[in-house]
Amino acid sequence: MKTFPTAAVWCFGILFISVSLITTGSSEVQVVGPADTVVALIGDDVILPCFLKPNVSAEDMTVEWTGLYLKTRNVHLYNDGRDSNEEQHPSYRGRTSMFHEELKNGNVSLKLTRVTLSDAGRYRCFIPKLMKETTVQLFVGAVSQPVISIDGTKGWGVVLKCESGGWYPKPEMEWLDSSGTILPAYGPPERHRDSEDRYTVRQHVTVNQTDTNRFTCRVNQTEINHLKETEIHVPDDVFPKSQVGLIVGLSILAVVVLAASAGVYKWRKDIEEVSKKAIKRLIEQVKDFKLAQKMKRK
Repeated sequence: MKTFPTAAVWCFGILFISVSLITTGSSEVQVVGPADTVVALIGDDVILPCFLKPNVSAEDMTVEWTGLYLKTRNVHLYNDGRDSNEEQHPSYRGRTSMFHEELKNGNVSLKLTRVTLSDAGRYRCFIPKLMKETTVQLFVGAVSQPVISIDGTKGWGVVLKCESGGWYPKPEMEWLDSSGTILPAYGPPERHRDSEDRYTVRQHVTVNQTDTNRFTCRVNQTEINHLKETEIHVPDDVFPKSQVGLIVGLSILAVVVLAASAGVYKWRKDIEEVSKKAIKRLIEQVKDFKLAQKMKRK
């Protein structure tokens, strides 16, 4: 009878130690996510990182991925060694997966395919067994290639238009010459936002003829660190005749006119001189004839 309490004490002691060891082991395991925001473009496949540190196996654990929006969404559930997505939010159906072969290494990251703008936001990676979690911020952007067109002439230059649609967030646009120098445009770019929150940006610039006639339109989105560029070569014959050529032409024409005027003036002076000499000679001849007649009468 005296041994029963002793045995019971030992049993409770062993149980307490076991629970303490399990609790202590669990407290040492951390759920770790990325330090920075994960950035993706519309249509991309993206990985939301989540790991157990140290690298203990998560094969027998439950992993809950949820979206922390105004209303929490069930994004992906791994339970009892398999994916259990019966209550998954419809917008994620068929687009989520985990790396099952990496679970033994503590990799519980989520792969999200065909990203859309509505996927942007904060996600929670939660391990119920450990009562630990981390969050991942996903930022989704959209870009497109700029399109350049010639939009007429102005003065001695050519007007170029650059347009690019389908951007998110709001982008910046600038024009550059072949050396990379930013060209002055007609004020800030025009921006229009559609019903899907995507931006169309447009800007005009007048360029003068250069050695290369190459100009670049650049659209940049600093928040997602993406830019797109398009270059155009403007043919020489598109530019109006240069001012220098016109001045040279007018100068030559002025010289020709002055030369012609001088020639005409000299020709007129020569004609007048010849006429004066002829008249003078004729007068002298008349005087000589009259004098001869007078002498003959005598």
